[in-house]
Amino acid sequence: MKRFTLFTFLYLALGVCLTAIALGYPNLPSGLQTSLFISAGASYIACILSTFPFWRETAIRFYRRRNSAVILPWLVIGFNIVWMIWEVQSQNWAMEAILQAFSRLIVVLLFAEIIVITWQVNSEH
Repeated sequence: MKRFTLFTFLYLALGVCLTAIALGYPNLPSGLQTSLFISAGASYIACILSTFPFWRETAIRFYRRRNSAVILPWLVIGFNIVWMIWEVQSQNWAMEAILQAFSRLIVVLLFAEIIVITWQVNSEH
């Protein structure tokens, strides 16, 4: 049975936004445009996969097998946010730097979903 969660729609929204940005600005550097398309594609794939039960079950198995890795998603999210802010600020808030930071949001969403799944598992017990 397919399940639609909040993260399913967040992945879809991120993919649509990244695709619209990549198509809406044809004068972007080709590397940045490629990065946006790749992140949008990964977001669409995550959107589709998050509807299947194995997606949640895999996160639960990972969580139960590595209880010491509970802090890992928090560290990855924190590192990515700090890195994105540092990168954007060091390039003086240039549009290319902001768009490059947007392309890394898929990583933040993936690990945020893992955190939410582990909270749900903990509240069930």
